[in-house]
Amino acid sequence: MSNEQEKIRLSIKQFVIIFFLGLGYTVVYATPFIQYVFYDALVSALGCSQQELGYLITIFGIGNILAAFGGMLSDRFNAKSIYMIGVGLICVLNVLFAFNMNYTFALVVWAGFAFSGLFLYFPAHIKLCRLVGHERQQGTIFGFVEAFCGVGNVIVNFIALYFFTKFATDAYGVNGLKAAIICYAVIGVITLICLYFLIPKPETAKKDNTSAEPEEKMTVKDWVHVVTNPRTWMSGIAVFATYTMYCTLSYYTPYFSNVLGASVVFSGGLAIIRIYGTRFVGAPLGGWLGDKFRSLSAVVGVSLLGAIIFVVIFKMLPPGTDATLLIVMTIITGVFTYMARGAMFAVPSELEIPRKYAGSTSGLVCCIGYCPDLFIFVLYGYWLDVYGNAGFDRIFLFAAVVMAIGVLNSIAIQIYKRKHKIGKSSAAA
Repeated sequence: MSNEQEKIRLSIKQFVIIFFLGLGYTVVYATPFIQYVFYDALVSALGCSQQELGYLITIFGIGNILAAFGGMLSDRFNAKSIYMIGVGLICVLNVLFAFNMNYTFALVVWAGFAFSGLFLYFPAHIKLCRLVGHERQQGTIFGFVEAFCGVGNVIVNFIALYFFTKFATDAYGVNGLKAAIICYAVIGVITLICLYFLIPKPETAKKDNTSAEPEEKMTVKDWVHVVTNPRTWMSGIAVFATYTMYCTLSYYTPYFSNVLGASVVFSGGLAIIRIYGTRFVGAPLGGWLGDKFRSLSAVVGVSLLGAIIFVVIFKMLPPGTDATLLIVMTIITGVFTYMARGAMFAVPSELEIPRKYAGSTSGLVCCIGYCPDLFIFVLYGYWLDVYGNAGFDRIFLFAAVVMAIGVLNSIAIQIYKRKHKIGKSSAAA
């Protein structure tokens, strides 16, 4: 095996840590987005309208702005401690909500989720992922983190579904919903305990030269530097373009059934393949390729370009298109999207943004990259309400334009790297 391959290869311990980091990610966001799994039961439990239920996601989405400031906290203090506090608070909020299910309290809880999951947890999560291994492994690490988030999603929600079914003895399944939410909390505590022992203390990690936190701590001046650094914004645009495509993928299901004439069962089956099957393949592949060819941003750009091509092809397909063709195209589009997702959070490493700034950078990248949460579903819903099936034309055109910006951003990163000689020293090494 070559030295290059040896640098990229992950150890068994790294894989175990990455698995539990992915599981923790699933637990943190399980309840904030629980309506995607237990929609009817949640509406019944809260006694609210569907519009009011949407406000919960809006409240949580505002937390993406908080992440820009929470990142400094992870750089200023022990990221492992911040991570533990964030996940721990999520577990506490789950239990409190399970025993106090009403809409007014839900508003408070979702605000708490935004603070715990986005201000505290997310920047610390990204920083810990980056500290799992050295810089030549970042794409591979983030690719497998994304894949294990998908694995964790399947495991956690199947367990929650079991307890929901077991305890859903009432007409609307409210008791089952409470059991599912408590289940999320219990899995979260177990994950925390495992990570507490798996993630080394900073002073211990410094000895192995792979997962050490830097000795210097962030200052306000450093944070301002990160905010004004073009590398931060280029990293954020990479996430923004990728996340836009990721959100757009969920509209393939109604497009297949309403426009192309596929059955609801067939469309749902394709959605499962797209969400889970392509994630397990695409994310690790994208990260690994980024490490192998030393350009995560190039993987993002090429993947987005591929996704654009297939979005255009999808729009040209007539009703009654052969099912096999739809399956193949859906798989390829999903793989492209998850290849970009597997590489996007490692772009700061490619741009040689110091680990000292990892938390602050990830917070700002989250703020920039995930801001579609604030408008994209409302915008897409508006187009479909007003224009009917013709709204899909606007949805796919919007996604293609944003992804094209992502491709141009990847090209700009290559030019920037060449101009500032980024990666030259590491390549020589």
